[in-house]
Amino acid sequence: MDNVNKMKKLIAAARGDIKAEKVIKGARVANVFSFEYEDADIAIVEDTIVGVGKGYDADEVVDAYGCVVTPGLIDGHIHVESTFLTPSSFADAVLPHGTTSVMADSHEIANVAGIEGIVAMSQAAKGLPVDFYFGVPSCVPASSFETCRHPVDANDILELFESGVCHHLGEMMDFPAVIRGDESVLSKINVAHTLNKIKAAHIPLASGKELCAYLISGCDADHESSFYFEALEKLRRGMWIMMRQGSTAHNLETLLPILKENPSRACYCMAVSDDLSVQSILEDGHQDMKIRQMIKAGLDPLIALRLVTLSPSSYFGIGRVGGIAPGWKADLVVIDSLESFKVKKVFKNGDLVVDNGQMCVNFNEFKFPAIPKNELVKLEISDITIPVGGRSGKIRVIGTESGSLITWELRMKPAVVDGNVAADPERDIAKLVVQERHTGSKRVGIGFVHGLKIKKGALASSVAHDSHNFIAAGADDVSILSAMEWLRVNEGGVVATEGNNILASLKLPIGGLMSDENASSVAASLLEVEKAASSMGIAGEHPCMVLSFLSLSVIPELKLTDRGYVNITGNELLDLFVA
Repeated sequence: MDNVNKMKKLIAAARGDIKAEKVIKGARVANVFSFEYEDADIAIVEDTIVGVGKGYDADEVVDAYGCVVTPGLIDGHIHVESTFLTPSSFADAVLPHGTTSVMADSHEIANVAGIEGIVAMSQAAKGLPVDFYFGVPSCVPASSFETCRHPVDANDILELFESGVCHHLGEMMDFPAVIRGDESVLSKINVAHTLNKIKAAHIPLASGKELCAYLISGCDADHESSFYFEALEKLRRGMWIMMRQGSTAHNLETLLPILKENPSRACYCMAVSDDLSVQSILEDGHQDMKIRQMIKAGLDPLIALRLVTLSPSSYFGIGRVGGIAPGWKADLVVIDSLESFKVKKVFKNGDLVVDNGQMCVNFNEFKFPAIPKNELVKLEISDITIPVGGRSGKIRVIGTESGSLITWELRMKPAVVDGNVAADPERDIAKLVVQERHTGSKRVGIGFVHGLKIKKGALASSVAHDSHNFIAAGADDVSILSAMEWLRVNEGGVVATEGNNILASLKLPIGGLMSDENASSVAASLLEVEKAASSMGIAGEHPCMVLSFLSLSVIPELKLTDRGYVNITGNELLDLFVA
């Protein structure tokens, strides 16, 4: 049926001249346009809502008396790969929580597999009952201080837009390059500008003239605000504020006063995940968890709902999605209340896909396409040792804090064992090693980190933002080396070791980022790794994710990549020893 005939059919059903195909009756409709509840029925034809009100008839009637109906939930910024799940397994995990659309930034897979990886993600998401709107990676590598497989340039971005693989420009992380007017970076932004594409932002701790300079680029939705006044200044300068609540970065409650003071600011705010573990989804939920958390913190329930429905839809311009109104997509969630958000039914494009917790969709038919393999080189103990030589004085150590991606530079006296700089568990100083895995260069960056509380053994992963080289933190070189060797042999994953013994592991055969198992299986294996990490003394939740961010060069202040210590604010590499 062509679009004109479809509209004629929908209009006739809206008038009540013909029956709707489905009517949800008796519910309270959560209206994110007017911020009120309505007692109304919802009439649906094909994938579209045709009427909200009374008097509609249909062959199929859904009894929703005593329930609330909301729009399908939307995550405005998430890296699906961070869950260790493929798109199909991810959809299987989040759909029962009411999520029907996600804005997925694909720069994780792009760093390890280039354009082929981005296309594979798009192909793997086709036909799923969750809509994936992929952001074309703007920073692969994330900065000049990281090594990826194939850099993504302006021509690649143009190709991905014109082919329809990607929907918007992913977070522009190299904010120093934008601020200084780097031509290669601006040329990428200009591709999106010329095609009238949305451009997402990434600019932590920005203020004043630097913030103004960055905003000239048109990259204007930022998820990196950690402080109230930081976010408020960005909002005043016209930025959309993505209030992040991931597994390790917890910014939501800190930023909520912005909305509690003035709820109308919800028009320029949304709640997003960024990076979320599979365990967080299975134990706490997805966007439904954020709604519960925001309401518990004192935010009006309908404002909270807007932040994960109409607001992200409006910013990303995905059409009539994220609200309940005639002509809007029939992505709907039937719940008991906004406060508890217990999902009873989920409708996607008008079809029932979740019924009382049971999936009505078979995900087994969805497979992930083949992508390029790693180029891996075996390390020797000499590759990860640091002779003191004639050097003296203090060394730089990465300082960490639970719940934050921001680190800082500590200067500490080194521990020396057999003439080499070593970890010092007594002072909570672990050795940190990053090995390049994309070109076979065998390049290794070596540093130290404070705050992980590793007493023995090592924890290693092939998930190391954003270039996803191998990373390991440990109390001794033998444990670190055995962990790195496990990663090489298994082509990626997460592993805990003590000496040459493997304590626990999770294989991630798809680019060293994702498993081909379902969410429950992945979560069970990850839990064993985290238990092993805990036995080694590592404190806090989600230790694998915490480790993964220690190499993210575009977050201040001090990070470690395969090229060494990086201070992105100063746009420089730093020596281990302080001069």
